[in-house]
Amino acid sequence: MSDWHWINLPGDRHEQVVADLEALPASDRGRPGTGRGMIVIQTNARSSFHVSFSHTEAPTRGTDVPCLRFVVGKRQNSMTSVGLGNPYLKKEPIDFTRQADALLTDTEKSRTYWFLYDREVAVAAMGVQANPQADSCRLLTRFKDCFSGFREEVCQQLRYVIVSSGKRPISLRVVHIDAPPDISIPRYLFDPVSWRELPWQGCSCVFQPDEAHLQLIKRAQQLIAASPLGTLYQLIGPDHLCLNAVRLLDPFRRTELQRQPQSVVVESTEEEEWRACFEEVDRRLVTVFHSAPWTFWPLRFERADCTSVSLAPIGPGAQECVGAWVSAVEAATGLRNSATHREMLTLDFAYQVFPVEGENAVQARRDLAREITALLQKEWGTMDFRDPKLAVWQTKAHWRPFQASYIPTAPTP
Repeated sequence: MSDWHWINLPGDRHEQVVADLEALPASDRGRPGTGRGMIVIQTNARSSFHVSFSHTEAPTRGTDVPCLRFVVGKRQNSMTSVGLGNPYLKKEPIDFTRQADALLTDTEKSRTYWFLYDREVAVAAMGVQANPQADSCRLLTRFKDCFSGFREEVCQQLRYVIVSSGKRPISLRVVHIDAPPDISIPRYLFDPVSWRELPWQGCSCVFQPDEAHLQLIKRAQQLIAASPLGTLYQLIGPDHLCLNAVRLLDPFRRTELQRQPQSVVVESTEEEEWRACFEEVDRRLVTVFHSAPWTFWPLRFERADCTSVSLAPIGPGAQECVGAWVSAVEAATGLRNSATHREMLTLDFAYQVFPVEGENAVQARRDLAREITALLQKEWGTMDFRDPKLAVWQTKAHWRPFQASYIPTAPTP
């Protein structure tokens, strides 16, 4: 849709259809259509305005017409909200934000907002600035849990984009309307549509948790899955839970090994180069790994959040052992450890796929972090991480122990 499309709306909640998503052409982002649309609006309005995605072109106010509705500057500019219906079902939004830049301007300085719904991932979101992305998102809800089946079904057939005023007249500019972009956090590493990880290669030295602590971590993952935020996170499989302590190679650092004069790696196909790199790192670590059966790091609980548990050595002696072993690996391989000290001692059990934005979502995250922290703080105690392995990573969260016959299954994206 062309730029500089100005709309002047009289007050008294006047509605105007600005787009039929089925009639819009395709762009670099794909083709908008029923259940998939995004609109960017610029305005210096000081009174509330509404953006709705509706089933029909008919006015939605006071009707049963299914619609997903965002309100900027609701309740005397105290919040920006998202919900179903006009007015909202039970007159309450699904979620809302009080972040200052998501509200109306109070200086008549122009501000830009974006709004979207994407039925492929069941995400409704709004944010600021002209280019939708995770960093500029200010409000997001996902209709994918067992409690949101009705909401997802309602939003499947959203076809028309409607803007409307509140009680007072407003003027706004429709910057453009397009297909919704990917606003997930691990872009190029995870496909939120198919909900699967994408190929990524590297190698590192890892320690696996013992059975007792593995079961404890699974209980923390169950808390995530049962929470209202469960659909915003991806859990890491039990076979791939580890302390990723010494990170040696990744797609951006492979040349560090290939440029070393003592390296036997030669230029070849992508798969053969990765295989040669892994074999070379394994060869250099033979001496260090001779002591693997009696290498251990005694670590205690330090803190936890919704995706990881951070650990700490039980004392100065353990701290020295950790540092000495990492130095030995770096010396043997000729590669630096790209993990910070905190990352070395952090065990990830989940990662965030979509932003946690909105007052209700943020409060749910606080509650979830409190539950996970209480569980791990009470039961973690001390664990001896033993028998390090050379791990070959196939995605950012999926690895397997190195084998000389290993051949990557897919090239690095």
